Amino acid sequence: MDKLQAELKQYMRAWAEEGRFSGSVMVAQGESVLLHEGYGYANLEFCIPNTASTKYNIASVTKMFTAVAVMQLHEQGNLDLEDSLAEYVPEYIHAGAVTLHHLLASLSGIPEYTELPEYNVRIPLAVTEILAWLNRYPLQAEPGTQVDKSNSNYILLAMVVERVSGMPLEEYFKCMLFEPLGLTSTGVCYNEDVIPGKACGYSYSGEGAVRAEYYEQTGAYGSGYLYSSAEDLLKWVRALENGVIITADSYRKMTTPYGYLWYMEASSGYGCFVKNNPADEMFMDGNIYGYTCTVRSHSCRNTVFIVLGNNDAIAISRLVQGLQAMVFAQPVSGPIRPQTIETADCERYRHLTGKYVFPPMDWSFTISLEDGRLQVDRLFIQRARREKFRLGLVAEAEDSVTFACEVCDSTYVFRKNTADHDFQADYLFDALKLTYVRTI
Repeated sequence: MDKLQAELKQYMRAWAEEGRFSGSVMVAQGESVLLHEGYGYANLEFCIPNTASTKYNIASVTKMFTAVAVMQLHEQGNLDLEDSLAEYVPEYIHAGAVTLHHLLASLSGIPEYTELPEYNVRIPLAVTEILAWLNRYPLQAEPGTQVDKSNSNYILLAMVVERVSGMPLEEYFKCMLFEPLGLTSTGVCYNEDVIPGKACGYSYSGEGAVRAEYYEQTGAYGSGYLYSSAEDLLKWVRALENGVIITADSYRKMTTPYGYLWYMEASSGYGCFVKNNPADEMFMDGNIYGYTCTVRSHSCRNTVFIVLGNNDAIAISRLVQGLQAMVFAQPVSGPIRPQTIETADCERYRHLTGKYVFPPMDWSFTISLEDGRLQVDRLFIQRARREKFRLGLVAEAEDSVTFACEVCDSTYVFRKNTADHDFQADYLFDALKLTYVRTI
């Protein structure tokens, strides 16, 4: 155990010393905490370090809390998971076709409101406005037939929790979830609040770390407006697994696979994602301007990994995969920073320039060739400021070529499409495989 703990500390120290991680990490196995430390700075301007107990925005991990609130109301007999949404939010025009189960399992077909043209991350947003937007658009698929991530599902579920319980969502969370479990470092993050011990959020520009873009939290609501700490999230996961906050049967429903998402390499559960059936891994990732995180529980090995970062371009999935490999005695593959070939002649890759789009979530980026170097104008959720991001050549094979962003290590793998002799791009951000197709 001591050897493993030393190896985990050495691994994380290497990430921090390379300037590739800023945040807090916890690894727990059974009753033992193998790693619980902070790295980098909670505030770069004043060089205030992150600690093991620093708080961070947890973005979509909020969905787990909203899902549990719904399951509690279900256990109390106040709602049924097969109820039509029309019973609770009749003003939504497609509510009659959608059940609460569809919303929980990401099977509703409701469009992602953050991708609608009306959405602006800087403007305060009431849930009634989101509902008005959604009423202008058709469903993207027949409910129950197609799984797709959408924050809209959990906005609507939050409305259901409020209307059934008679309590504002924040009050419900506090009275029914936070206080019973002793989650003293978890709460709702409003932009104007001063929250002691909470890390500032950062991003990358072409010139290095910068303050993250402003993100108005009111719109995130039940889909992403909480903050928390590693200790609280461990309490949360253990409470779910041990039947403390919802029953074992409800937790089984939460962690049942309802539909496979190829780009997540996992299936949707209720407020989480799961691997295998019955699930041997439950996880939820969060990414919002300035912050990125992951919570992963391996119930069959009684092990939990929690990584919270205060830079939204951290390669957090690759980092946690290394932690998992070390704990489970598997080979740790891949360097912290991809090695690039400085002498590469990028003019040879002019044919790779153009705009790429990822249809499931409408993300896009453009690759250009400027001053003899390939450049990209966007990382994951953020856009470049001041300068574009330079790409360096990592490797070339007969049917593919790999580049890495020199600022944050996002990896771009271009594979030749033998069907039509054009190119498509497999954009590997943070070890998450997303296929983009170049647009003409």
